[in-house]
Amino acid sequence: MPEHGSPARWIEGAIGLVGWSRIRWLLTGLGLLLLGLVIFGVVPYDLHPNDSHAYWVVDVADPYRDARLGATDAFLYAPAVAQLLAPFTRLPFEAFRLLLGGVSLGVLALVGAAYTILVPGVIEDLVRGNIHILLAAAIIAGFRWPGLWVAMLLTKVTPGVGLLWFAVRREWGALAQVAAVTGLVMGASLLIGGVRVWEEWIRLLATSAQSARTYTYLGIAPPALVWRLPLAVVVVTWGAVTDRRWTVPLAVFLALPVIWPSGFAILAAIPPLVIDDRRRAGWKSSERPAPAVA
Repeated sequence: MPEHGSPARWIEGAIGLVGWSRIRWLLTGLGLLLLGLVIFGVVPYDLHPNDSHAYWVVDVADPYRDARLGATDAFLYAPAVAQLLAPFTRLPFEAFRLLLGGVSLGVLALVGAAYTILVPGVIEDLVRGNIHILLAAAIIAGFRWPGLWVAMLLTKVTPGVGLLWFAVRREWGALAQVAAVTGLVMGASLLIGGVRVWEEWIRLLATSAQSARTYTYLGIAPPALVWRLPLAVVVVTWGAVTDRRWTVPLAVFLALPVIWPSGFAILAAIPPLVIDDRRRAGWKSSERPAPAVA
């Protein structure tokens, strides 16, 4: 048994075996401290909220005018998302931006993953105002409420490859729930905005799919989606067969249309799922009958 305070003890705590509660609060505090230092300019950071501004300026009647992958203020999500955002776009931009950031942090805490603020990409996502944190939370909660995958299907789209988890495991009820919720959302959207904007969105997706665009940072560019998507399929399939739920956010990350720095926030879903997998494995072990003694 590792000695108290030894590196092995801390590693065990980090994977949910011992002392996890204290470590979780420590990581949460450090994450909030770093976020505060970034917001108040103590830690130099480009605070331009590119993504949240695109959500704020979207015209619900014509959301895809001049939209293209990587363009300034381009809105690339389904019409239902634009309709959902519409009431909030009446707020001043700073209020809208703070609301989006607050919702992202709140949802992260709600799924028990506030300690992942230090995961690369999470602070970037909060600063830019993207939705990767919300999608990470949807993945975590989606094992209990699969209908939450509608958030993935009507925004980033290709990360819907994560649904292979349910298909491989033949959890048809979960897939039926996803289909039902997605159908309800689309039906309501069609009633509100009509068919035209949905046709425009599908054309936009088809055009974007032809782009090999990727993001370059310090001269390093991740592979284009055409290479990452098959790998995502392999990862989530292996995870489903071996009962490793943490493979789902990894596959979703690999299947992002473009891997921007904020996209790494999807990986914030991995630690909670690893810990939960360990706990479930422990419960299963404790339920096994003890071997008979001769």
